[in-house]
This record gives sequence, C-alpha cells and structure tokens, in this order.
Amino acid sequence: MPFIRRRGAAAAAAVIAAVMVTATACDNKTNDEGKASASSSGRADQKDQGVDTGQDGGTSIGGYKLPAGIPTDLTGEALQKWKDGGWKDFSDWKSKAEDFANPYIKDFWSPERVAKAESSIPTITAASSTSTGGGGTTYMYTPDGPVKRQAATRVGTTYHHYAPPVGKLFFSTPQGDMVCSGTVVTDPAHPGRSNLVWTAGHCVHAGKGGGWYRNIAFVPSFDNTGRYDIRQASQNVRSSEVSPYGIWWADWATTSQDWIKGGAHQATVASAYDYAVIHVKPEKGHKSLQEMAGSALPVWFDAPAANTIRNMEVRGYPAEAPYDGSKMYDCRGATKRAVLGYSYPSQYPAQYMIGCSMNGGASGGPWFMTRNGRTYLVSDNSLSDRKTFITGPRLGANAKQVYLATSNKFK
Repeated sequence: MPFIRRRGAAAAAAVIAAVMVTATACDNKTNDEGKASASSSGRADQKDQGVDTGQDGGTSIGGYKLPAGIPTDLTGEALQKWKDGGWKDFSDWKSKAEDFANPYIKDFWSPERVAKAESSIPTITAASSTSTGGGGTTYMYTPDGPVKRQAATRVGTTYHHYAPPVGKLFFSTPQGDMVCSGTVVTDPAHPGRSNLVWTAGHCVHAGKGGGWYRNIAFVPSFDNTGRYDIRQASQNVRSSEVSPYGIWWADWATTSQDWIKGGAHQATVASAYDYAVIHVKPEKGHKSLQEMAGSALPVWFDAPAANTIRNMEVRGYPAEAPYDGSKMYDCRGATKRAVLGYSYPSQYPAQYMIGCSMNGGASGGPWFMTRNGRTYLVSDNSLSDRKTFITGPRLGANAKQVYLATSNKFK
C-alpha cells in the first residue's frame, strides 16, 4: 500500500523493494488535467463525476447513520467484541459507495491501539526518461531529472501555532490498524465551519479488489507539544497535549473512481488520482473542526505544473525508522515531474515530486504553496522511496469533483 505506516512484521501490504513495480491499470483514461471518464459504480448522481462516495443508511448510532447489516447493539459484550476485532467480521470489505461504514465506537482508539498502529510503504525508483514500458509494468519517469535528497525537518511546536490544519489519521484495515496524515480544508458549503479533511485515497480505500477501511479517525495537531512518546501505551491520547482539539470520526468518505478501480499495494498509474476527502464529527462537542482547530486550507485546483514550482512545502507524520509517527516533519523546495505509465510521454498526468526523507505515516499529508499572501493545499503525499523523494498527485478536475461531492452531501 503506498506510503502508509505499518510497524513490525510484514503483512499483506508488504514493502516492495524494486526498480519497477507491477502495474494494475486504471479502467479510465485521463488527460493532463486529471479529468477522469465516468465510472459505473457509486451513486447514480455521481456516475458522471468519476468519484465514489461512502453512502449512509437509516440506522443510527451516536448520530452516525449506518447501512443495513451493521450491528446496532454496541453496548456491553457486543461493544467489547467489536473492539476486540468483531468489526473485521462484518460481511466483507466492501468497495461500493453504499457499503461505506464507519460507526463511532467510544474509546476504540485507546493508547494501546495508537501505539501499535502500523504501516508499509513500497520502494519505487525513478527510471530513466528514455526507458520504455511494456509487459504490464509501470515505470516512473522523471523528465526533469532526479531530485536532490533532503532530510525532513521537525515542525516547531506547538503545532496549533505552526501547523494548525495538519493532523494524524488512524484507521483499520484487514491487515490491522494503520496511520496516515491529513489536513483540514475549507468547505464551500459551510464557510468558516468546515468538517472536511483532505488525505490520500489509499488511507480510506484499498483500491482495486479491496474496500473501504474502518474506524477512520482524525486528530488535528496530534502531539501538539512534541512531548508524547508513542511507545508508551499507558499515556493518555485524549489529553490536551496529545489531542488538543479532540478525536474526529469520519461519517463520510469520497475518493476517485480511478483509485478504486486501479489502486494497489504497489505504485500504479492510479497513484495520479490518490486523493480523498472525508467528513468528520467530533467525539465531543458541537463546534466544527475548522472552528476548533482555528484554521483550514483552501484547495488550489490546477495549480502550476511541477517543473515550474520553486517553493513547495510538504508536511506529515512519518512513522518508519528513524521516525516514530508522533512528530510532524516537513520538506521544502523546488518540485519536478514524476510520471507513472507504460511509455513516455504518458497519457496519465504528471505528479509532483520533491526531495524528502519522509516515509510511511506521512501519507495524505499536505503539499502547500502561498499565492497572493494566502496559503493553499495543492496535493497530498502519495508515494515515496523512503529516503530520497516523495510524490503527490496534481489536483485537477476530478479532484475538484471528489471535493465537491463531499461538500455537497452536507449542505
């Protein structure tokens, strides 16, 4: 799985160390503006938008509407069974919109779960721009040449001062609990009161042949003071120092059809559409996420191409050695183009690429730029080779549809 963190023994989403990675081609063809063709899955009113949205149903637990079939008696023994892994046994891991389910489970993200949340990241090396693809293999081309490696630097504390919209994302997969990063973004339907979080598609959905992840929760400014030791499971993850604005559970998720149809545990052309937007609700309180965090980034769609940018900044919570997942880091500088495809030039849009040592756990973290004195989100962390570079999709027309699909749901 691209750029998620998993600590400990190898699992189904194992690290792939290879110059070339096997491709799972997208069913949809795209142009350089990221315009995806229509897909047959998802809600009828979203078919022509190239997006897939989590669909809720009529039953409700704690304000969260659920589709048919999910247990609603989550108290006593039933609740304990769910916490102990019963959530894994609900049917199978569905992919379609109407099967999205993320019921709020009180205290599910305990200190022990937070400490054990893991991830994996494939290794992908940039191929020469003169290489040719073929045989179902995806190559990465870097037409502007390689990027220069730079070590990520710690973001200053407190995070609510230096990086208030950024946070840590927790979720459960068939392989276990994992982590990513995310960013509070503005909501055109609710100015000043957004509950939207931007992250990577692979942080909410497994891609081709897989389904929606569960127990998705976002913690803005996680480890706000920088004093938390994630290895100490006895620490209170709901303290004002670790979770200053509380824990927010996803009650809706939207990602691209290209990711759902072509995403994989290894890098594929679908990585150019590796983005998602989730809508969240607080465990406690009634204020919006933007009001609580004090900030939200507007999204800049169709931002300048990678080979023209000299001042990109990238952030996240890297969690593989030498990092531990509790601290926020960033990288800054010029970007270059990275193209995943079967031949060059490719019909798939070029991604941003920057030299950076951040690794698994930073997935979904923001890429941002300043224009006319205002800071915008322009991408999210998608792929990495663990030590030299990371990539992020350029957000075009399809990304805007994903964003608006979530916003419009909660008008």
